[in-house]
Amino acid sequence: MQLGLVTYLLGKDWDVATLIENCTNTGFQGVELRSTHAHGVESDLSNSARSEIKKQFMDSPVELVGLGTAFEFHSPDKQILQNNIAGAKQYASLAHDVGATGIKVRPNGISPNVPIDRTLEQIGMALNECAQFASGYGVAIRLEVHGRTTSQLSHIQTIMEIADHPEAVVCWNCNPTDLVDKGLESNFQKVSKKIGMVHTHDLFDPQYPYQQLFDLLVQNNYDGYCLAECPASSDPVRVMHYYRALFAALHP
Repeated sequence: MQLGLVTYLLGKDWDVATLIENCTNTGFQGVELRSTHAHGVESDLSNSARSEIKKQFMDSPVELVGLGTAFEFHSPDKQILQNNIAGAKQYASLAHDVGATGIKVRPNGISPNVPIDRTLEQIGMALNECAQFASGYGVAIRLEVHGRTTSQLSHIQTIMEIADHPEAVVCWNCNPTDLVDKGLESNFQKVSKKIGMVHTHDLFDPQYPYQQLFDLLVQNNYDGYCLAECPASSDPVRVMHYYRALFAALHP
């Protein structure tokens, strides 16, 4: 497994050059760029700007792992749903152009007054449509385990069964809901064959069994990225050095 960074909070104000420099100096091998942040890697970029970003990463030891979008597919409003599907497709195309291997999308809760099964089916079908489109660009659609109710792994399992496409994968997110019912291993197994990305948080947190998670990932032959999604800091590079050391202790 390899260590990377999610720029949701830490790194959100860095341009691409600074991100590459700081990741290189701290041993982070990849990065997922959160959309709307200072890096400016957005769907309105020109072809030349896309090529330049791709070159920056290709000329560095840091891989552009993905683009972190907030497109979501649970709204009962058909126009909102279609706008989110269209947006995800635009960013899948962008990911291809800048050299990223996937984009992150998310479920973000259950619509009130709509049967939960219908909402899960809608999310799964939208995910399938986006994955079919993205497969033409060699890009994965990574569904983050996210949202009130939808972060339950049984619901993610249902969504993935409906999506049923090789380029539709799960982005494990290290949530408290991973531990409910029969615990981490039971919930992990519900989606283990579909995990294509992992987001981690505070590795020192005793309330989340990170060592058990890493052991399960290794047993599952996961050889992708674990991306650090950690809080902003006034001394971010120092935090990244410590995070790298914790990661190495859990996964020598």
